[in-house]
Amino acid sequence: MASAPTPIRDPALDLYAAVRSTSASRRRRRELIGEPARYFGAVSILLVGAVHAQQYYYAYFSVVPTIGTLFLLSFIGAGVVGTVLFLPVRRLGRRAGDLILVLAALGAIGIALGTMVSLLISEYTPLFGFMESGYRLAVVLTLLFDGLTTVLLGFFLVTVGPQLIHRAP
Repeated sequence: MASAPTPIRDPALDLYAAVRSTSASRRRRRELIGEPARYFGAVSILLVGAVHAQQYYYAYFSVVPTIGTLFLLSFIGAGVVGTVLFLPVRRLGRRAGDLILVLAALGAIGIALGTMVSLLISEYTPLFGFMESGYRLAVVLTLLFDGLTTVLLGFFLVTVGPQLIHRAP
């Protein structure tokens, strides 16, 4: 019993191959842009944590009730999510790795926005009994790194998120 010969397709005429190729190249381009945003965002959130650690230990915020604890928690949280963003978690599998990175990026953005909003509130009204006065260097650096973290990791999420959703079961 003979089977019908498999037709040889001309790659130039294979419309689906062109679509697959365009889609793959677009995805690679997004990854090439998104990965630096991930790493620069990780550096930025680690710098947010460093500023909070400096203020906690050397500017004596450790003795300020509630605010001191929040500074310490921000330092620890920023260190954790910043480290995770640097780890090669995609070795666990592309889907699992991307999910871990997305969660870490969301955590970093949450820390950055939380500290930014809290700082801005404390400039105008007491927050947990503490009121900030003026834009000293630590305040300016925190606002700068909070903004950078949010923008960079937000961009990373825009590049990784659609792929993760597309691969969802």
